[in-house]
Amino acid sequence: MSSSTASQSIPLNEPVANTPLKFSALHVRLVLVALGLLCLALSQLLRWLRPDHADVFSLWAMLGLALASVPVLIDSLTSLKADGFEATKYYMDQFVALAILACFATAQYATGTIVAAILIVGQMLEEHTTLGVEEAVKSLLKLSRVKTRRISAENGDSEELVDAADLRPGDKVRLRPGDAVPADGEILTGFTTLHQASITGESMPVDGNPGSPVYAGTINLTGVVTVIVRRTGEDTAIGRVRLTVEEARASRAPLMRLIDTYTQYYMPFVLITAGFVLFFTHEISRAISVIIVAMPCAFVLASPTAMVAALAVASRMGVLVKSSRSFEVAAGIDSVVFDKTGTLTTGQLRVTAIRPQPGATAEELLMVAASLEEHSTHPIARAVLWEARLRGVFWQPLYSTVVEVAGRGMRSGGLVAGRRQLLETLGIQVPVLSEDADTSTLHVARDGHFIGVIVFADQLREESGDAVASLRAVGVDNFVMLTGDRSGVARDIAQRAGLDRFRADCLPDEKLQEVEALKLAGHRVMVVGDGVNDALALAVGDLSVAMGALGSDVAIHTADVALMGNDLRNLPRFLKLSDRTLRVINQNLLCGFVFIAAFIALSAAGIISPIVAACLHEFSAFFVIFNSARILRFDELADV
Repeated sequence: MSSSTASQSIPLNEPVANTPLKFSALHVRLVLVALGLLCLALSQLLRWLRPDHADVFSLWAMLGLALASVPVLIDSLTSLKADGFEATKYYMDQFVALAILACFATAQYATGTIVAAILIVGQMLEEHTTLGVEEAVKSLLKLSRVKTRRISAENGDSEELVDAADLRPGDKVRLRPGDAVPADGEILTGFTTLHQASITGESMPVDGNPGSPVYAGTINLTGVVTVIVRRTGEDTAIGRVRLTVEEARASRAPLMRLIDTYTQYYMPFVLITAGFVLFFTHEISRAISVIIVAMPCAFVLASPTAMVAALAVASRMGVLVKSSRSFEVAAGIDSVVFDKTGTLTTGQLRVTAIRPQPGATAEELLMVAASLEEHSTHPIARAVLWEARLRGVFWQPLYSTVVEVAGRGMRSGGLVAGRRQLLETLGIQVPVLSEDADTSTLHVARDGHFIGVIVFADQLREESGDAVASLRAVGVDNFVMLTGDRSGVARDIAQRAGLDRFRADCLPDEKLQEVEALKLAGHRVMVVGDGVNDALALAVGDLSVAMGALGSDVAIHTADVALMGNDLRNLPRFLKLSDRTLRVINQNLLCGFVFIAAFIALSAAGIISPIVAACLHEFSAFFVIFNSARILRFDELADV
C-alpha cells in the first residue's frame, strides 16, 4: 500500500472501536424491575376493572415485587460469603432485602415494588456516574489504541495501515505531523518535536532526532520521522503506567479500610433502631423507611470515589501513584529530603568558567581539551565538546595517540587534560587554585606548561527554586539536600534552590541514617530521588518520590510516587491534590452522617414514607459522587 493510499484512510489518531458490551447483570436487574413494574401496573388496572377480584390483583402485585426483588435477594446471599471490597459492594443489597421482606410480610406489595425499582435504578445510575469518574483513568489505555503506518520490511517505500496492537519489536513505522506515537521506540531518521504532556504532564514539547527515544501515547508535532519499535503493549511506558494506576485504584487506603471495618457493626445498629421505632409506633412502614434511609451508601462511596478522581488528576499531571494510601500520607508531609544530582539538578555537567593562564586564550584551552576528549564518554568530556561546539572552536581529533589515565585524565604527546595529580606526576607545575577543592575542574597543559583550567558544574533545574517555595506555601517547613558531591558544590546548589540545610559527601548508608533521624524526631518525611541511586533512603521515607520515571521500570518499582517527567513543581501540586482529596472525603463522611441521621429521625416520626425514603437515599449517594467528582476540576497550575 502506498503512503498516499494510507494517508487517505481513516484518521490515525482515531481509537480502535470498543467491542460490543455484553448483557451484564445490571441489565438483567433492569429488565426484572421493568417486568415487576409492569405486573404492578396490571394489578392496579385489574383493581379498577375488577374490584371484586382482590385475590387476582393482589397476586399480580406480589409477582411484581417478587420479580423486582430476585436480583437483590441473590446478591444479599452472595454477600454472606464475600469479604473485603466484594462484601462492601453487596452490603447495600442486604438493607434493600430487609425492606423488601418487610413489605412481603405486611402485604405492601406496591410499596415494595416501587422501592425496589427506585433503589435498583438509582444503583444503576450510581454505577454509571462512578464509571464516568473512572473514565478519566481508563483514558490512559486509549492513548495507545491508534492506527499507524508500518513500513513494509520488503519494500521500504511502501506503508500499510495497522493497529498499534499489531506492532512487534523491530517493526518500523513512519510518523507524520499530528500522528500519535503507537509504541515505545527510537527515532531512526528525521527530526521533529514531540508533545509528551499525556505522560509527563509537561506542556513544553521536546526535540526528537536520530537516536532519541519516543513513547507510546505522545504526539509527533512537526517533522516526518521513521521510528523503530522497541516495546509494545503493556511493556511500553504508558502500559506500565496504566497497570500501576489500575493497581492503585484497587488498593485500599487506611481510611477506606477503617470504613469497611466499622460497616459490619452498622447493620445491627440499624436493626435495633428500626425495632425501637416499630415497638413504640406499631407502624411497620416507619420501620421500613428507617431501614431504607439508613443504607450506608454515602459512607461506602465517600472514599473510593474521591480516590479514583484523585488518581485521574494525578495521572493527568504526569504523577504516577502506586497506592491510594499515598494521598493520605502526602497530606501530612512536613519535611522533604532531596537528592541533588538528577533531582534538583539536571545531572548534566556544563562549563561554567574558563580561566586561561597569561599567554593563553579560552579558545586554546577548549581546542586542546576537545582534541583529547573527542572519544571519551565521561560527562566532563561531553561538557567540553558541547562548549567547544557552542563557541565555534575547531579542534583536530587525536585518535590512536591518546592515552587515558584511568580516573585522572587524558594525554597525547605534549597535550594533557585532567586532574591536578596527573599534571604533577608528569612534572608540570600547577598553581593552587580556589576551584580545586569544591568544584569539578579540568587542568590543561601544553608542551609541559600549565595553560589554564576549565570549571564545570551541574546545572540547577530552572523550576527547583519555584518548587521549594511552593512546598513551603503548602506547609512543608523542613528541607534537607543529601549528596555525595563535595561541600562547595552542595552549598552552591542548596543556596540557589532555597534550601535550609544540606549534607555533602554522603554515602547511601548516611542518607538512610539522615532520613531515619528525621522520622525519629517526629517528622513526616518525603524523599525525592532518581529511584536508582537513592534506593535506601527512598525505602525508609514515609513517602518516596522517583524523578523522571518515563521509561524506567526501576524508578516506578522503587518509589510510592513517580514523576513521569522532571518538573519538580509537580511535588507541591501533588501535596495540594492530596489535601484536597482528604477534605472531600471528610466532607462526604460528614454529609453522609448528617443525611442519614436526619432521614432516620424523619422516618421514625412518620414524615417520610418508604418510597420517599428510597428517593432520599439516592439523593445522599449522588451527593457524595458529585462532590467527589469536583476533584476532577482540580487546577494543578494554580498558585504553583
